[in-house]
Amino acid sequence: NREKPSPPALHSRDAWIQASRFHDLNDADILSEVKARVTRHIDARPGVLLDLDSTLYEVGPRTHEILREWARNPSSREFEEVRKRLDALSPARVGYSLRDTFLAAGLDLTRPEVLAAWNSAKDFWNRRFFTNQYLDHDHAYPGAAQFVQELYKLGAELIYLTGRDEPNMGEGTRSRLKKDGFPWGVERTHLLMKAAANLDDLSHKVEAAHFVRGKGKLIASFENEPKNVAALHEIFPDAMHVFMDTVFSDHPTEAREGLYRLRGFKS
Repeated sequence: NREKPSPPALHSRDAWIQASRFHDLNDADILSEVKARVTRHIDARPGVLLDLDSTLYEVGPRTHEILREWARNPSSREFEEVRKRLDALSPARVGYSLRDTFLAAGLDLTRPEVLAAWNSAKDFWNRRFFTNQYLDHDHAYPGAAQFVQELYKLGAELIYLTGRDEPNMGEGTRSRLKKDGFPWGVERTHLLMKAAANLDDLSHKVEAAHFVRGKGKLIASFENEPKNVAALHEIFPDAMHVFMDTVFSDHPTEAREGLYRLRGFKS
């Protein structure tokens, strides 16, 4: 009997970066190549997919503010050590998740009192992070709005594809895009959000492929989550898929070849 092939190896975080093969281009070269491709394919209605959280926007300050509020809330009163550690943590050290953030603050989640504080903070965070009210704490990454403006001026179809949901974050998202100088509310700009908060992010982004194909030829995607980058690479193999190397989950993902690794929009 013929043996079944082994399933592909899955990697998390740094191991995924090490196992994947990225084009040997620096940040400036990657951004220039995206713009060049938009220009070359202008007759085909070139499209660019743009994730928001941790791709165009730094969201650590949102989490940082929520944790500061938790530390001042009566529900955190019994966790004095944790409150002090988090209070001393700078926004730049806020991780992808609250677990990452607690570890960055030197907090040991195997200790029962720390785990109890984490559960309390997580409940507080969950009820606030995915809402319009806290989006004003986000910061657009330096150079992000300028780069997207350049793509728009070159004639690109801009598709903001995000795991944010419309009922809880739609109004605030549209307001911030406009306030932060991203092309929005004009022709060739689109925002694809989840219809409900409980829908799966990956499924939402994969299903968006139908919309993307209907708008023209996808030239490039920008995304910080490896599993989403891998899925888009599978669906649109001819496009440039740019992994935004900021913060991302530890979800195990198959390594990929032919991706682009971007560390920032300021070259």
